[in-house]
Amino acid sequence: MVTTRTQINDRIEAYAKAVRDRNPEAVSQLFAEHFDHRVHGVGTDPANPWNTKRETDREGIRRAYEGFFSNVADMVVEYTDRTIDVESNSAAMVVRVAIGSICMENALQIKWNDNGKIILFYNWYGQAPG
Repeated sequence: MVTTRTQINDRIEAYAKAVRDRNPEAVSQLFAEHFDHRVHGVGTDPANPWNTKRETDREGIRRAYEGFFSNVADMVVEYTDRTIDVESNSAAMVVRVAIGSICMENALQIKWNDNGKIILFYNWYGQAPG
């Protein structure tokens, strides 16, 4: 059975809700048992929540998001400019993040397995122009 655009949009919204709710356990449960999660961030300093990182298991995802949420103040985040590929069960989008006067524009690619779990998650952090 082919995944629909609606299903992919619903999966993006489930991830967005878990992030907006600042719920690392909910985020981790969206991932498959085995996956590749990479963030091309700003440097490699482990104290910087916007750093480069890679995770391959749910416990690592839970810890990474727990650390991120504890180090990043309330943020406004939008998942926009979505390009959906139903044949490959994937999507690419722009993630717009605002924290006070700081604005980020990130590129995010997600691919799901046939069970709707994330198997590939690539995120490139960048500052918004202007």
